[in-house]
Amino acid sequence: MNAILKLLIASVLLCVYHFSLAQQQFDIDPIQLGQISSALRETSGIAVTESNTIWSHNDSGNSNEIFCMDTNGVVLRSITITNAENVDWEDMTLDAAGNLYINDAGNNNNDRHDLKILKIPDPDQIDGNAIEAEIISFVLEDQTAFPPAQNNRNFDIEAIAYKFGYLYLFTKNRSTPQNGWCKMYRLPATAGQFTASLQDSVFLGTNNADARVTAADINHQTSELVLLTANRIISFTNATGDRFLDGVKNYYAFTSEMGQIEAIQFVENRRLYITEEGSSSNPGYLYRVDLGTINGLNDHSFNRYFQIFPNPASGSFNLKTILPGTHKTLIYSIDGQLAGELNFNANETISSFTLKPGLYLIQVNLQGKTFQEKLIIN
Repeated sequence: MNAILKLLIASVLLCVYHFSLAQQQFDIDPIQLGQISSALRETSGIAVTESNTIWSHNDSGNSNEIFCMDTNGVVLRSITITNAENVDWEDMTLDAAGNLYINDAGNNNNDRHDLKILKIPDPDQIDGNAIEAEIISFVLEDQTAFPPAQNNRNFDIEAIAYKFGYLYLFTKNRSTPQNGWCKMYRLPATAGQFTASLQDSVFLGTNNADARVTAADINHQTSELVLLTANRIISFTNATGDRFLDGVKNYYAFTSEMGQIEAIQFVENRRLYITEEGSSSNPGYLYRVDLGTINGLNDHSFNRYFQIFPNPASGSFNLKTILPGTHKTLIYSIDGQLAGELNFNANETISSFTLKPGLYLIQVNLQGKTFQEKLIIN
C-alpha cells in the first residue's frame, strides 16, 4: 500500500471514527404555548426566523402557501409559492443566510418519482404575498422499485435539516414489519437535479412510535442534530463534520401525550418549538421543550457491558461481554439491510465473522435492552 493511499485511509477514518459510547434516556416536559390558527390545521413543518416569528405550512393536498404565526398560534400573514403544488409538503429548514427550504418529498406509498425541495429567500424580507421558488429535484440513490416490497418501504422523506451547504434528509420508515432504521441522505442546497447520496443510518426501535421520524433540525451554532418521533426526541451531539449519527446519542421521552407532532426547530441554545397537526374543527398546538431541563435518568451506556475490537478492523473482529447468557447479535449495513447474525456467550471472544470493507451497525440485546454500535471494516 503506497503512502498516499495510507494517508487517504487515515483521513477517512479520522472523519468516521467517532462512536456513540454514551446513550442515555431522559424525561422531558413539553410546554403548551398556544393553539394554532385553523388556517394551519394540518401544520407539518416549521422554521423559526425570530423567537416570536414562526413560518409553517400545511400537509399534503392543501394550498401552496406558507404562513407566519406568533407563539400564540395567531397567523400574521401568508405567502403563496406560485410555481409549486403542495403534493406532500413535509418539514422546513433554514440556512445560515435565512433562505427557507420546503420539503415536498413526503412519500407515504414509497412510489413518487417527483421528489423536490423548494427554496425561497428569507421570508421575512419578501415584499408582497407571492414568490417563485427555486426547485431542487432529486432521486434517492438506493431506490430502484416504486414502490419497493413492504419490508423495504423506507423512502418517505419527512424530515430535512441544513448544514455545511447541504440538505440532510431523514426517512420515515414505513416498512412492514418495522425494521427500525432511519436513513440519512445528503443533497446540495442549490437548484438543479441531483441524486441524494445515502450517508448513514441509525436504528431507532421496532415499533412505529419509536422508529418513524417526522421532523429534524440541526443547530447552526453547535451542530446538534435532533430527530422527532411520536414519543421522543433523539439528539446527536459532538459529531465530527457531518457524521451526525456518529455523535453522542441521547433520548428525550415526552412525559405527557401530545397529538400528531410533525415539526421541530431550534429557537436558541437547546430550546425547541414543536407543532402538532390537528383538524379543521380542532387545530393542533404549538409546544416548547428545553433539552437543558430534564427529569430522570436511565443509563444506556453501551461500552460498559459490551466490546467490539479492534475497531476499525480488517475483515474479522471480536465481540465480548461480561453479562451472563447467550446473546444474539445482528449486523446491518448502513442502508439497514441485514448483513449477518451470530450468537455469543459471556466472556467468549468471537473472531471468525468476516465482513467486506464498509461501515456497519452492530445491534445486540443485553438483559432486555437493545444497544447499537458502529463498526468500520477496512
